Amino acid sequence: MPTKVFETYIKAPVQKLWDFHSSASALRILTPAEQEIQLISKNLDVKEGALHEMKTKQFGIWLTWKARITKVNPPHGFTDTAEKSPFKSWTHHHDFIDNEGDCILRDTIHYELKGGPLAKLIDEVAVSEKLDKMFSYRHRVTKEHLETEQAKINSELFDSAASYVSDFELHEPKEETSTP
Repeated sequence: MPTKVFETYIKAPVQKLWDFHSSASALRILTPAEQEIQLISKNLDVKEGALHEMKTKQFGIWLTWKARITKVNPPHGFTDTAEKSPFKSWTHHHDFIDNEGDCILRDTIHYELKGGPLAKLIDEVAVSEKLDKMFSYRHRVTKEHLETEQAKINSELFDSAASYVSDFELHEPKEETSTP
């Protein structure tokens, strides 16, 4: 079973990281624009036993995800396990580690693909790289969101806007092209 670990140092207290990740709108902010998402569950609280249902568009196909929060340890993290997903199995540990007043965000994902003997090839060709890109994006956005003044969390906004879609985006540097 493949395991992926992503870790980022963030200049913010662990409580601030917890507040961000346990807010209902964080998932929208942490989802890359090219990956469409529909939140089906109205309540996305991070509470043990909570079931979060969403649909994501992958390779042009809408896929249903149902993830159950199986362990919660505020403000140090939580674990979710997919009950329905494109994966045969999926467990995601979100760890928020205090580091002398700042924090470390660590995501550990244990997953297994459907597809029998082809699963390893599918992982090598498409899935592993897609997960790397997605979690790299999530960590960049989280770091930017928590470390910059203009992107401070507005608790009223998070608490009142289930349909809120962030206009906060990281802009990748574009290569300059010259025309003759």
